[in-house]
Amino acid sequence: MYKKIKEVEFREKPYMILKFSNVQIKKTTANADYASLIGFDGEDQIEVKIWKFTDDIKNILKTGEVYVVHGEIKDYQGKKQLNLDELRLATSDDCDIDQFYEYAPLTKEELQKKISSYINKIENEVIKKIVVKAISKYSDEYFSYPAAVSIHHNFICGLAYHTYSMLTLSEPYLKLYTYLNKDLVYAGIILHDIGKVKELSSSKSPEYTHEGNLLGHISIGANILHSVCESLGYSDKEEALALEHIILSHHGKNEFGSPVTPSIPEAALIFLLDFSDSRLAALGKALKDVKKGEKTDPVVAFDKKVFYVTDLD
Repeated sequence: MYKKIKEVEFREKPYMILKFSNVQIKKTTANADYASLIGFDGEDQIEVKIWKFTDDIKNILKTGEVYVVHGEIKDYQGKKQLNLDELRLATSDDCDIDQFYEYAPLTKEELQKKISSYINKIENEVIKKIVVKAISKYSDEYFSYPAAVSIHHNFICGLAYHTYSMLTLSEPYLKLYTYLNKDLVYAGIILHDIGKVKELSSSKSPEYTHEGNLLGHISIGANILHSVCESLGYSDKEEALALEHIILSHHGKNEFGSPVTPSIPEAALIFLLDFSDSRLAALGKALKDVKKGEKTDPVVAFDKKVFYVTDLD
């Protein structure tokens, strides 16, 4: 009864089950409301437009929810687009709703264990106490939230998986560049995105919170760290200052959202690790269903650049 995105053809009017993301309410040239969003069927994504934006639809439309939908498949610049006419919330009678949510390659429990092993490697007691208190304060969110609403690691446990990926990537750098302080590197990586536990709203249906929109995760993270350090009596410690600098500078440039740029070696490394892991993870997602000899869609993380997959073994 319900069709997958890969099964539908142009001009067909199928019934489908889709999870919605990136819901945006916009205006037509005639000043009428319409919705633009992305639909996910558990395997593939499709752009969705709702031109008949009725009150009934408006009242139940929400990012992260799963719906039974009906509409027409249009050809938009050679790609499938669903022009939606009707929808209702899906129930367990329609499908296994959990299949519509993407999870990190490692479980929450595995990530807790792996990140804890890095915390245990920290030898500086001041740094270790700061990290332990900060993570324990927001443990549920830290280990279940995505790293973003879109772009990179935007799946359940994505924040912790992104953190673990950076910790893994840091190892060869620490081995090669012995001037780096491993305690600051491990702690800085673990804490660099902690502001996302308050910037985002949930694990399965993440949206930006009011605080997230107004402050952003960098400022929120610095505030969390300052509060933790103050509660421990560490506000004036060199360790606290260094960790706060790492959080504030981890996007590397002012135009990327960092109020300061990296001014200690460990902050420079964490910027590079964060930049590379976030971009390459997004590229990997774009490459997922691209065959050899073909090109990706424009990749937002690389300024909408299109990548070619070499036809090589």
